[in-house]
Amino acid sequence: MSFDELQLAWQQQRAAQPKTDIDADVLREVRVKSRAFARSIFWRDVREVLASLLVAGVFGNVAWQAHREGAVSWPAWLAASLGLGVGLYFLIDRWIMRRRATPQGKDLRTELNRAVDEVQHQIWLLRNVAWWYLAPLALSTILFAVQLTFFGPEDTPVWSKILLWIIIIGTTGWLDKWIWQLNQDAVRHDLEPRLRTLQSQLREFDNLD
Repeated sequence: MSFDELQLAWQQQRAAQPKTDIDADVLREVRVKSRAFARSIFWRDVREVLASLLVAGVFGNVAWQAHREGAVSWPAWLAASLGLGVGLYFLIDRWIMRRRATPQGKDLRTELNRAVDEVQHQIWLLRNVAWWYLAPLALSTILFAVQLTFFGPEDTPVWSKILLWIIIIGTTGWLDKWIWQLNQDAVRHDLEPRLRTLQSQLREFDNLD
């Protein structure tokens, strides 16, 4: 059952059921939907953290190899640090939200407010994804290219360095635009309708009091 269907069912049952029965039914549905939403966010964060660690590991290995050979390695180290920072951001954000989250309650109003807070935070994250996710990873990729082209093997042909820059800039720009659009579509087509439905349910619940 979708959130819109849940809202419609609640409205239809309200006239025929006592308020306590309605609250119990909707409370169960809200908790089921909230748990499913939390699971999807959790596994998304797991994938992103692992991907960030992979990027940091690859760039860090290049930095270490350059350091062992006595070459300049700071661009690759900084690139690895930015990738690691994105992964840490996910972990810190989850820790902060868990500390701020309202404890699970037995009443419907508490659960609706909890669900609203979770969705609003995800909307904020996705709307600002360019600053805390895309920009650091794009800069990390550029620094990695700096490491390879300016401080890599001296016998690398100039044309191959130019080609590498074209590939990196083009791929990074296209990928960032695609990810940004994907996140904004998720906000418009999933999160905002979900938020509106929860807020509508919360207002109707208040009107029953």
